[in-house]
Parts: sequence; structure tokens; C-alpha cells
Amino acid sequence: MTATTQLTQIIQDWQSGDKKAESQLYQFAYLQLRHIAQEERKRNAEKYGDDNDVLSDSVNSTTALIHDAYLKLSNSELDNIKTKRDFFLMATKVMRQILIDNARSLQARKRQALTAIQNDSDRFEQLLIMDKALDSFSIRYPRQSNALKLKYLMGMKNNEICQLLECSSSLIEKDLKFSRSWLQTRMM
Repeated sequence: MTATTQLTQIIQDWQSGDKKAESQLYQFAYLQLRHIAQEERKRNAEKYGDDNDVLSDSVNSTTALIHDAYLKLSNSELDNIKTKRDFFLMATKVMRQILIDNARSLQARKRQALTAIQNDSDRFEQLLIMDKALDSFSIRYPRQSNALKLKYLMGMKNNEICQLLECSSSLIEKDLKFSRSWLQTRMM
């Protein structure tokens, strides 16, 4: 039995009321989120060095993100999750909500402080603008939006996205290129 088939079976068992399957689903969720976070931290360290601000920021650290996402997933209604794809798309949505909430919270605290650093404020405003643009993009282009979220929020490789969304690698590459172009035009 493949990992995808196994996860789908766990989801089906969980939806039929099996408490053991629910535990397995959350254990899988935590392990998957942890793996994604480890890969993201590794990429970030390679790109910006071990002592960069993103790695040291406790609010947006990947460990904190995993724990927040896991808690939010475990407390949410998961009735819409039927497949591995649904699970990953739900996880991207949850992580995005957490990051946006953290950005809003930090921005609100900075507004209250007498001396706010302009660069941080600009960065958080950009994140909020990006979130609104991504919402609009998701409505107009759902497949492309899913590919973009899986790539940049979940850190998946193109071949993993192809399997999850059940389409060709060339289509995923085109979707990602289109998504980046569309968002760049909205962010200028």
C-alpha cells in the first residue's frame, strides 16, 4: 500500500468515526508539517545564512508554525478532507492564516509603539497586500493557486505537486510561472 493510499484510507476510516484513525491522521499531519518545516529552515539557512532574522524570529519560526498549524488543524472541522491533496491544501490554508495573523499582530504592536521601524512595517504591509492578492487569484485561478500554495507555502517539489494535483509537470511549471507573473503585476 502506497503512502497516498494509506493516508486516503486513514482519512476514510477517520470520517467513519474510527478514533484510532483520527489519532493516526493527526500524527501524520504533525510529521508532515515537521518535515516541511525542517526543509524550509534548511533552504532558508542555505539562502540567507544560519544567523538570519527569519530563522531567529520566534513568532514566525517554523517550529512555532508547525505547532500552531497542528493545533489549528486538530481543532478544526476536517469534514472536507477526503484525500491527501485535500489535507495538504488545508494545511497550506492554515499556515497562511497563521502567518497573516502573526503579521497583523506585529503590525498592530508596531503602530502602538512610538518608534516603529519602517522596514518591518513595510514588510508586514506587503504581506497583507500579498494575502489579498492571493485571495483574488485563488477565486479566479483555483488550480494555479493550489500549485502556488503547495510550492511556496508547503515547500513541495514540482513532481510532488504533479502527483497531488494529478496533472503533468509541464502544466505545473506553466501554472507556477503564470502565478508568479500575475502576482508580481498586482504587487507593483
